[in-house]
Amino acid sequence: MKKFASVLFVLIITVFLVSCTNSKRADIVTTMFPQYDFARQIVGDKLTVSLLIPAGAEIHDYEASSSDMVAIKESKLFLFTSLEIDTWITDESTIGGEDTIVLNLSTAYTLLPHDEENHPLDESEIEDEHDHDETLHYWVDPTNAIQLIEAILEKIIEIDPENTVFYTSNANAYIETIESLHHDLESFLMSEDVLRSTIYFAGHNAMGLFGERYHLNIVSLFPDFKPDADLTSNELITFVEEVKTAGTLYLFIEELAEPKAANQVVRELAKEQYVLNLLELHAYHNLSKVDMEDGVSYADLLERNYLNLQIVLNITSL
Repeated sequence: MKKFASVLFVLIITVFLVSCTNSKRADIVTTMFPQYDFARQIVGDKLTVSLLIPAGAEIHDYEASSSDMVAIKESKLFLFTSLEIDTWITDESTIGGEDTIVLNLSTAYTLLPHDEENHPLDESEIEDEHDHDETLHYWVDPTNAIQLIEAILEKIIEIDPENTVFYTSNANAYIETIESLHHDLESFLMSEDVLRSTIYFAGHNAMGLFGERYHLNIVSLFPDFKPDADLTSNELITFVEEVKTAGTLYLFIEELAEPKAANQVVRELAKEQYVLNLLELHAYHNLSKVDMEDGVSYADLLERNYLNLQIVLNITSL
């Protein structure tokens, strides 16, 4: 009996420890990777930060669990992406607890003007308003990301004013890193040989504001198909012809999604000795488990995109 009781006690303790380990409760709770990364870069070891969506999961399909809702209620600061993406948030005024500061990040930035003086757009490129789907993914523009960091910093100082200097120093350092990458991208993508280049993307293009920022034309070869879907024979023929007509050697794919459709196109073209390479253009929604374990940051992903664009637009070998 004593042995049974001991075993039962160990099991109870184990379950308790596992539940604690998996808890998303933290000082700062976030719904998507960009704000999770920005917050953790600012707070260092002073505050805890959690990400509700598991590594490798698709953000658009995510629904908060009851334990997630408890974590939000008990947090000091809750950062979410938007009511359109975090569709499970029905009322942001009641989502947090009595002492929780809630920040809807879609209201925390202003689209900055582009460098039209030195690189004016053709009349055909000018639109009165940004496409709704582009502004839905507002964080892909590094100038917006910098504003988000500043907005998050302000709220973090509000919940922990004693460490203002520490948080401000960390935020400024991270902003400098992103600004440096932004200027590198700007210099490269607005250089005479590369300006207004076209790249091709397989699947849903979330990088519209990124393309606008740097005058980069991003064409989705098959935007109406999920990357992990199989193409019909007619669809395959159509997209193979589009690739050959474009003459591109590279096709960008989404992060985290299995590019079955793109792989079908690659295999079909290979029959004609046409080599099409696949490269990732990361939209920062979430990280793979490997990237999360390696501590990959928004800045790391921005640099990764920059390096892949250099490969494609300089037409250098992989």
